[in-house]
Amino acid sequence: MKKEKLMMKRISALVCALAFLGGGIFMSCSDSDDDSDNLASGEKTTADESGPSSEPASDSAYDDSALSECTLWVVGDSTVCDYGDYILNKEAKITDATYFYPRFGYGMQLHNYLSGKVTVRNLALSGRSSKSFLSEENYKTLKDGIKAGDFLVVGFGHNDEKSDDAERFASAKDSTDTEGSFKYNLFNYYAKIAMDKGATPILCSPIVRYSDKDDFSGDKGHVVASGDYGQAVVDLGTEKNIQVVDLTSLTKELYTKLGHDSTKYFHAIASGSSQTEPNFASIDGTHINCYGAKVVSWLFAKTIKNSSCSLKAYIKTTEEPSKEKDLVINPNYKYVAYAAVDWTKYEPIERYTTKSEGWYGTAFGDLGGDATTDGSGYMAKEDTAGTFIVGTPKKKGKIQTSADGIALAFKPIPVSDNFTVTVKAKVSDQTTLAAADLATGGFGLMLRDDCYEPIKDASVGKGNYVAAGLYPKSASETYINFCRESTLLETSDDKISEIYAAGSEASFTIERTGQVVKVTTVYGGNTYKKTYTDFDFVAIDGDYMYVGMFATRGTVVEFTEVNYEKTGTSQGA
Repeated sequence: MKKEKLMMKRISALVCALAFLGGGIFMSCSDSDDDSDNLASGEKTTADESGPSSEPASDSAYDDSALSECTLWVVGDSTVCDYGDYILNKEAKITDATYFYPRFGYGMQLHNYLSGKVTVRNLALSGRSSKSFLSEENYKTLKDGIKAGDFLVVGFGHNDEKSDDAERFASAKDSTDTEGSFKYNLFNYYAKIAMDKGATPILCSPIVRYSDKDDFSGDKGHVVASGDYGQAVVDLGTEKNIQVVDLTSLTKELYTKLGHDSTKYFHAIASGSSQTEPNFASIDGTHINCYGAKVVSWLFAKTIKNSSCSLKAYIKTTEEPSKEKDLVINPNYKYVAYAAVDWTKYEPIERYTTKSEGWYGTAFGDLGGDATTDGSGYMAKEDTAGTFIVGTPKKKGKIQTSADGIALAFKPIPVSDNFTVTVKAKVSDQTTLAAADLATGGFGLMLRDDCYEPIKDASVGKGNYVAAGLYPKSASETYINFCRESTLLETSDDKISEIYAAGSEASFTIERTGQVVKVTTVYGGNTYKKTYTDFDFVAIDGDYMYVGMFATRGTVVEFTEVNYEKTGTSQGA
């Protein structure tokens, strides 16, 4: 029986190799039964099993001494890009510092399967499409750096299908000759750039999204109203005789075979149900973790190894990943219990009362005083219909690297909503502290992941948010527009050498369309804008975001002309 299976594998491999001779296009013709004997009877693996079973390929016989050094350039979106490798480098700065299983792009794991003669340059960026990537500095780096003998891996698709975002959308229905189409972009701006330099392009179709129903039709498999994005990549490869790794088909096949109870371990998980166990309610259905990224890289390596692509000589191994070895919990993860507040049942004290339906008041974080007593001075209330008074006249609260403490008048918003919110602000005459005492204070409009009833607790002052606002970092320096993600406070490049005072006026806008959030601050006759792409608003609360007016540390602000408009439904990540 074993001899028969071995013979069938060899025949199947030969069939695949012949399929590549005409154009190097990947065809799924042998992977369905060469790695999964334990699934032949239709049985599914349990959640504790790592996936299809195979004997690991040995590195011992691999010899790359005759190979030249080269660079493997990688471009693509959030399923490909580098988030910081906490496995190779325990001290690495990682994007998802608070995640249980942080995101990993598969570009981060390709090195495991490549000769040491290959330098991997991962230029992929989260949230980008084949269209929007063209305006990035990383695209210029690619064009200037790629050279003869190099390879270019191209992995777009997830964001090209976002028809609600003109800056990223590219239709998969239109032909390669239609300017601005998905296929036009892939060929003219990526594949052709590589070929003109004497490099070899490799087009990857997008990996499927997780489905707890094991259904990969529709957007889970990238088949939407604007076309079939996986098939478009395959068709382009056939048309232009370019190597394709059809990750859409490969991941769909693997996910279907293993079932969702196993493949959920491939994905990023925002939180734990404890310090050591994942909370699958916080699963990220689009983004993969370190194990999932290695699985995808393995699929890539196997495909290239069985192709006519010249990169095959640089594939040192096709050893299969395992859950036991390759799934690693974020070593810096700290479990924090979070229970979303049912704000419809919220009974605030007077200083946090509101009149407009769906709006609420609170203060939380590193407040420097009790949020519920007069001594702290905190307030976030709707004084008259449409006029909100927010902040504290006391030298309490802050916006600082370690944690925030703020007053907030806010509205909960389902994570699926696109919206625009605008507001005007005037610093109240209750703001009487000297400029030096206002440092680390601030005010503005904020969109955040989490929200709490009034509480003094620095541990809840580290949630993710973006802010259209003013942040006086020191007595002589005010930053305009800022954010906090994975506990890290980051300012924009815009700053002024003054601090607001009583009577200062500003207006703020936040626009959310899918993964893209744009913030605008108008202050002192100048307009300051900042765009955040693929920002994480579901790291803690997976159901709601919270948009609202904030102020802190000696700052009291009157917010008026508050206008919230739902503009549609997000198409997701």
